[in-house]
Amino acid sequence: MDLLKKRLDIARLVAEELTGTIDEKNRIVLSRWLDEDERHRKEYTNILESLKTGNEVWKDQERGRQLMESRWGTVKSHTVRKTDRWITWSKYVAVIVLFVSIGISWLVNEEKQEVENGTVAQIEHGSMKAQLVLANGKKVDLRPEISLQLEEEGGTRILTSDNRVKYSGKDSLAGQSTEVKYNTLIVPRGGEFSLELADGTRVWLNAESRLRYPVAFTGKERKVEMEGEVYFEVAKNKEKPFIVTVNGVDIRVLGTSFNVSAYQEDVVTTLVEGKVQLKKGNEQVILSPNQQAIWSDDEFRVKQVDARNFVLWKEGVFYFEDVDLETILDDMSRWYNVTVFYEQSSAKDILFSGIMERYADISKTLEMLEKTGKVSFIIDEQKIIVRAK
Repeated sequence: MDLLKKRLDIARLVAEELTGTIDEKNRIVLSRWLDEDERHRKEYTNILESLKTGNEVWKDQERGRQLMESRWGTVKSHTVRKTDRWITWSKYVAVIVLFVSIGISWLVNEEKQEVENGTVAQIEHGSMKAQLVLANGKKVDLRPEISLQLEEEGGTRILTSDNRVKYSGKDSLAGQSTEVKYNTLIVPRGGEFSLELADGTRVWLNAESRLRYPVAFTGKERKVEMEGEVYFEVAKNKEKPFIVTVNGVDIRVLGTSFNVSAYQEDVVTTLVEGKVQLKKGNEQVILSPNQQAIWSDDEFRVKQVDARNFVLWKEGVFYFEDVDLETILDDMSRWYNVTVFYEQSSAKDILFSGIMERYADISKTLEMLEKTGKVSFIIDEQKIIVRAK
C-alpha cells in the first residue's frame, strides 16, 4: 500500500499542476518524479492529451474506459454550468481519478500480488433518489425523471428538476410573526440528492442522510438539522448566521463551504473555505480552511487535512487514505445498499488507501481491494462476505 499512497500524493501534485494551483516546492517534487521513469512522463502526457480532447487514451484498460465514459461527461457539464472555481475543482477531481485508477494495473504488477476473485452477482450502484416530506405531512418521491412544481403556504415555491429540489420566494423579515413551516428531505440507502434552500444555500446529501429545514427563513438565524453526511455551500448573509445542528453539535457560519459526516455519534466537520464555529455545551472550536474537527468522547479534536478529498463523494468518487476496512465498507454498503459480513473480525481493522469510482460496478471496486492481497470477497445477492488472508 506504500506504492498506492505515493501514487495518491503524486496524483494531487499532477492535479495542482494542471489546474495552476501548485507551489514551487511541489513543482520540484513533481519534476523529480517525472524524471525518475519514462513511464511517469508518458502517463503525464496521456493525461494532458485526454483532458484536451476527451479521447479514451486508455481503451485497453477497463477502468480507464469506465472512467472516461462515465466521469468525463460529468466533468464537461460542470465546466459549462459552474463558475471558474468549480471548473478548476472539477478538473482537479478528474485528474486524480484518472491518474490513480488508470495506473492501478501496473501498480499492482509492481507489487506482484495475486488476486483471489469472489463470486460476483449484479448489484446496482446508488442513484439520484429521495423523498420530500412537506409541512402538512405529505410525502413526495423524487427521481431524475420526475419534474414537479409545488407551493407551500406563504408563497414559497418548490421546484424539482435536474436532480435537485429548489425553493424560491423571499425569506420573511426578522420579527415578522409568521409560523415557521418545515420540510424534510430524506435520502435512502443507495441514493443521493441535492437542494437549494430559499436563501440560495446549496446542499448535497449523501446516501442514508436527511435534512430538516424551514421553507423560508424567519427571524435572525437560518437553522437546519441534519443526519448522515451533507455538504453545504452557504449563501452569505451577515445579518443571519447559518446554523447546522447535528448530534447536539451546533455549526455556525456566515457564508462558507463545508462537509459534515455524522453517521455515528461522532461528528466530523471539514472546512473547504470560509470559517465555521462548532459548539457543544461548554466546548467550542473555530475552523479555518483545510481543517477538520472531530467531536468524539466529549471533546473536539482538530487536524489539518486536504479538504477537497473529503468532498469527492459528491463528485462521484470514493476516497480513503489509511482508513480501516470497516469504515470503507460502511460507506460502500450505504451507496450500493448491501449488507456486509466478516468471517474474521480482524479484517475490519486492516488499513487501505485508494480512490475509486462510485458509479463503477461493485465487483470492480472490490477487486481493487483484493489486489492488495489482504482480503477477498464473495458477493451473494445483496450481501458481501469478507475474508481476511
